[in-house]
Parts: sequence; structure tokens; C-alpha cells
Amino acid sequence: MSIEEIMEKSDRNGVTLVVGADSDIGAKLIETISTDVIAHYYLSKEKAEATASNRDNLWSVYGDLSSVPGITEFIQGVVAIDRHISRIVHLPSSPAKPNRITKFDPNRYLREINIQVVSAAMILQAFLPAMVKDNFGRIAMVLTSYCIGVPPKYLSEYVSAKYALMGLMKSLAVEYAGKGITINAVAPSMTETNFLSTLPEFEIESTAKAHPMGRIATPEDIVGILGMLLKQDIEYMTGTIIPITGGTAFF
Repeated sequence: MSIEEIMEKSDRNGVTLVVGADSDIGAKLIETISTDVIAHYYLSKEKAEATASNRDNLWSVYGDLSSVPGITEFIQGVVAIDRHISRIVHLPSSPAKPNRITKFDPNRYLREINIQVVSAAMILQAFLPAMVKDNFGRIAMVLTSYCIGVPPKYLSEYVSAKYALMGLMKSLAVEYAGKGITINAVAPSMTETNFLSTLPEFEIESTAKAHPMGRIATPEDIVGILGMLLKQDIEYMTGTIIPITGGTAFF
């Protein structure tokens, strides 16, 4: 391998930006990432930095993604670290809260659109140009199995935000195809995380009992597929949504 090839390979093993690193899936994902990491957190810096002692380079950056000024401040914090970002994982979302459309709250809805969709668009706007110059980038987003087939009742705000994120992912996958950048997503079904804290316990238990595998998903079920989407040799798959549902939903 030539010096040029070694340097190119090193560049392509640049920093992975994990947005939502203080989530259960984000914290578990960081444990599996071999590259340097910039970890976004909102509620728990300690959770985002849980593996910091086991790696040479992990930087944590606070960010309130519920408003454009907050997203802008977070991006500035990432830029200030001055590291080449070659991979981005976008995880943030508020817990799905069942609600009838008659109780629709536009402010809460706009907040969720900012957290899930506007933050993804602004972050990619900031860091995709450098990936284009490097002719390499790996982007992975987290959708939901509710985007497949018939969604449940009373989650219109959450489901519509995820559909907007799916539209962004597919559009950008087309826009950046052929530039060395892949943009894909996973669509997990109900997963055993703090995200379920707003749902009734009986609903979680009944879902697990009705599941073909007899259980709901775990963070470990998700991070393995996310890790695959970040690999350098996954270069001919983009705009893809991978269902992680244990057989409850198929594309």
C-alpha cells in the first residue's frame, strides 16, 4: 500500500459524529465504534461519555436541538473541535406520546420537527461539503417501523415527523449518490429503551407477547446494523431503509 493510499484510508477513518449519544442506542453504539467520536448529548453528558476512559479520543458537545439557534450553537461546538468528520449517525427523537389529533399542540410538533428533521438537515448542510471533497462519507439515520405499513393510532405527531425525516434521507441519498457518500436508515420496531417511558406498561408487555420472537428489540439489535451502514465497504447501498422488526414488518 502506497503512502497516498494509507493517508486516504486514514482520512476515511475520521471522526464519527453521533447525534443523540446520550440515548440508550447512542451509548451502546459508541461502545462498538473504533474511530474517534464526537458525542452529542442533551440530558446526560455522563451517558454520552460512558466509554471515554476506554478510548483515546472522545469529545462531548451539548446541544439543544429543539430550536434553530440551539442547533446552530451545537454545530459551532462541533466545528470548534476541528476534526474531520467522515461519518454521522442521527438518533435524536422525543419519546412517542400517544395523543388524539383533537389535542394537537403545534408548538410541541414544531419542537419535534426541529429535533428530528431540521437538526439532521442543518448538520448535514454543515458537514457534507467536506465529505464531498474527500469523496467519502457514511450517514445513518434512525426511523421507525411505523413508517412501514399501517402505523398505530394516536401517534400522528411522531409518525409524521419520522416520515419527514425519511423524505430528507431519500432525497439526500439521490443528491449525493456518486459522490462517495451513502445515506441510509434503520427502521426498528418497539425497542427496550427509556424511550418507552411514556407508554403504558401493558402496551409494552402485550407487544412483546404478540411478537413472533416473543420479545421487543434491544439496543444491541439496532447498533449492529447501524455499525454496518458506517463501514467503508458499504458503498453501493444508499437510500435504503432496513427494517429491524424481528418479523413484524417487512419492506
